[in-house]
Amino acid sequence: MVNWDSFDLEHLTGELRQRPSDADAEKTIWAFEEAVRVARIDDDLLGYQLAAITCLLARLEGCSPRDVLEAWFRRSISDEEWRDRLLPLFD
Repeated sequence: MVNWDSFDLEHLTGELRQRPSDADAEKTIWAFEEAVRVARIDDDLLGYQLAAITCLLARLEGCSPRDVLEAWFRRSISDEEWRDRLLPLFD
């Protein structure tokens, strides 16, 4: 269980800002801040938010929600990189 009220994105935002290859770091940070704001209301809403955003992207891109998720899946980092490098930043 995550205590979203005390959850701090400082380590993650610091990492994102240090990566010169990520030109969209500030947009990514904003998106994380918004997601945490929603989680603080009710973390069950995160799944609904994912579904809603996926549908909006599908409409914008003229494809299906499955196409959106498959494209993001193909671009995602490996499980190992997630566990070793990024997951610790969420503690």
